[in-house]
Amino acid sequence: MSKAHFLRTSAVILLILAHYPAVILRLVILIALMSVSLQAAPSKSRAMRELAKNAPYQKGAKAMADNLPDLAVSQFRASLEIDNLSDEAKSSITIALAEALIRSSVLDQGSDQQATEALQILAKEELKDLPSTPIWNAEALAVLGRYLEAESALSNVDQKHPRYREIQLIRARILIALNRTELALQILTTLGKEKSSATSNSAKLLAAEIYIDLGKSPAALKLLENVESENPATTRLKYYIQARLALAENRLSEAAIQFRSLVTAPDHLSKKIYNACVLGLADALTANKQNDEAIATLEDYITKHPNSTILQPVFQRLGKLLPPDLPADNPSLKKLIDWSGESAQGENILYIVGDTSDSIRPYQPAPSEYDDLVTLSIHLRAQLLARSENPIKNPQALFLLNRLRSLHPAHTLPPSELYMQLSSASLLDTAEIQLKNKHPEQAAFTLAVMKKSAFSPILKDQASFLLGLLLAKEVQYDEALASFNFSRESTSEEIATAASINAGITSLLSSDLTVFNQILTSTHSIKIRNALQLERALWKCRNNDISGRADLDTYIIEHLGSSRENEARMALAAACVDIAPADIMLSKAQLDIITPRLTDHGSQYGITRIRIRAEELIENWTAAAAIAESFIRNYKDSTHVPALMLKQGEAYYHNEDFNQARRIFQSVNDQFPDSPFSPYASFYTAMAARLGGTTQAREESVLLFQKIIDGKHPLAAEARIQQSRVLIDLLRYKEAESTLKPLIASKDTSASLLHDAGVLMTDCLHRQAALDPSKYEEAITIYDGLLQAKDLPLAWNNQLHFLRGQTLQSMNRPAEALDSYYSVIVQKNALEKQGKQDVEWFWFYRCGFKALSMLESDKRWESAVKLARRMASFDGPRAEEASKRANNLAKQHMIWEEEKTPPQAIEIKK
Repeated sequence: MSKAHFLRTSAVILLILAHYPAVILRLVILIALMSVSLQAAPSKSRAMRELAKNAPYQKGAKAMADNLPDLAVSQFRASLEIDNLSDEAKSSITIALAEALIRSSVLDQGSDQQATEALQILAKEELKDLPSTPIWNAEALAVLGRYLEAESALSNVDQKHPRYREIQLIRARILIALNRTELALQILTTLGKEKSSATSNSAKLLAAEIYIDLGKSPAALKLLENVESENPATTRLKYYIQARLALAENRLSEAAIQFRSLVTAPDHLSKKIYNACVLGLADALTANKQNDEAIATLEDYITKHPNSTILQPVFQRLGKLLPPDLPADNPSLKKLIDWSGESAQGENILYIVGDTSDSIRPYQPAPSEYDDLVTLSIHLRAQLLARSENPIKNPQALFLLNRLRSLHPAHTLPPSELYMQLSSASLLDTAEIQLKNKHPEQAAFTLAVMKKSAFSPILKDQASFLLGLLLAKEVQYDEALASFNFSRESTSEEIATAASINAGITSLLSSDLTVFNQILTSTHSIKIRNALQLERALWKCRNNDISGRADLDTYIIEHLGSSRENEARMALAAACVDIAPADIMLSKAQLDIITPRLTDHGSQYGITRIRIRAEELIENWTAAAAIAESFIRNYKDSTHVPALMLKQGEAYYHNEDFNQARRIFQSVNDQFPDSPFSPYASFYTAMAARLGGTTQAREESVLLFQKIIDGKHPLAAEARIQQSRVLIDLLRYKEAESTLKPLIASKDTSASLLHDAGVLMTDCLHRQAALDPSKYEEAITIYDGLLQAKDLPLAWNNQLHFLRGQTLQSMNRPAEALDSYYSVIVQKNALEKQGKQDVEWFWFYRCGFKALSMLESDKRWESAVKLARRMASFDGPRAEEASKRANNLAKQHMIWEEEKTPPQAIEIKK
């Protein structure tokens, strides 16, 4: 299988950091942690009085009210140290401590350890019966990313719980995070049907966002119309979702106006919704082709919010908008340089000089308050440089990526998670640049390092997947399969699916069907199984296995309407004309179905190629030419036009319309001189002239062939063969000899060309031998040399012996001529005894009957009969003719075989 048929990277979109979610323009779907206060207040007046006197507890409660949970933690711990606390007061303080720990864990300085401690506290026996315990337990689990456990905990909350409706809203958010949208919608629909309240409005708004994400705008609009509230926060939130709806419905100007009004006047918007509005505004402007305004919006946000939690999606959008080759004075580039913390270098700065004249200034990054901003700025600059078509920019990109990875080792500040992500991803960028510069070995090394050291497991899987693609492209299938198998275990469904499919393709490339079947049977994914079954069918067809056609037919029937149905039909149509025996009707039936579906010129070219091939197989050259002409007329600017002009010319050529063929071939040369098809068009131009019929056309073909020979054309050797034929026809024997001698003398001449050149040379010599008998000897020398070739095909051997015999007859050496003819008959018998399957009858019978005629001329009747009997003994197309010849000779000359009784003896016995 050629590399052109290699792995399908389209099975997964492998973008850098694709697994890190950009901020989604909807309400935060994780648990709404601070939306409802669930502290357990003591019910008895004694406990209330007890806590009112507990100074640390009161300080902690005030800190919680001021949204300072990290300060409250220490106060609640101190309050638990007070002696003689009642059990109820102790439980209230403990549950408050758990809440403070959970709230602290989601702050910028928070950690998972706080949520883990909260879980341990909530597991205490004295808290298990408190109504708020399962709720905060779910909150802690969600903070730790254990959403399934969190959802399970909330699903067990009793409907009589005083906060049951708020809890169900929180549960719906978790279900959305788990991609269980259908169940979440059921819960939200139930909550939204109740009388207007904060909870029902929140449910309607959240459900509306889900419908927007699902592309169900009418359902979202209906819910928004039913949201009625005097609460300004709810009103602003509704307006935000209406802006989202406008964007989803491609009402771009309206969406931009709504998002801009929210950004300009962010009253009553949470920080997260404000950030989502900024991104929504940028998206609306971008979709409306207002790129400069979108860039300005994003850059202004970065400048005003250098520590924002949405810097990454902001930079991702900015990266899509900025062109790769920014001039040095471009304002955006200046901002990127400024944000990345670069300072002007002094004139006396030292240089580190490498092996070349290039040098790099040493860089010592200073600790920055805005580490994420610095990291993202450097990474975006590197990406822009890497995208450039200017080769000078690639080393600069590699330098910036190296600089990014050296940021934190240079100082003692702990790296942020984003830095760790981008540092790992920069290795992927580096490998891509190395591949772009055609350094696959360096790229393989970089990916191998990334696979071992990447911060994120997903990035490791991604590196392993790309390494597998690279290894497979280098035909290192065992190593590639190992890399794909590593990625098959990825938690990313996209990467795991792509790895499984490509592992199967790799096993097919190595023709290891055992491994392929293991992969096929081991997967439980219907999507992967279907893809692998199609890949196996395609692989069979590319290897000319006719069973692949039946597999494709089965796949099409079982997957009507699938995303790859058209691909399968195209492959089946091609297989029906490329694999013998051809099935023209089935091929045309598939093409009739997909032609109106696949309207792009690339697909239409593929369809045209198959249609032409189908007509060629039935020698309908007029139809083949018309099909090519139709594509050329409809797709004048297609890069495939030269190829189809060549096919069009070939069709006229085979239809013996040599003048029209020559005109088209010449047009390819004139219009597309740099096309890879131009050399072939030149050759066929000469061939059409050669067969044009007139002496003038043949004379012109000699000149055309000579241009091909002089121009070191890919078909120069074949042009010598064709030119010599014309020269021989024109009786220009000396020129023909001069044309053929370089081919016969060269050690690089292929066996087939050497045979053709030798046969033509002997023909040329034979024609001159009437005046110069020495030419016969030269011809015999050539024949003898050709017959000594190793692994000589039987047809060539028989032809050469026939021509050699004719030459010997012309030299009046009949015995040697007869020996040459007879050796073909004897060799045939020897080959059959050895069990060889070579079959050739044309030259075999010409040699046999020629030898038979010589024996008859010499009146060697018995030998003639035996030779005829031997020829009749072979299961060839003229065996019956040879048998009749033997019988006639035997009767005419009364030659009886020893094992048979003569007719006269039989009559006497009677």
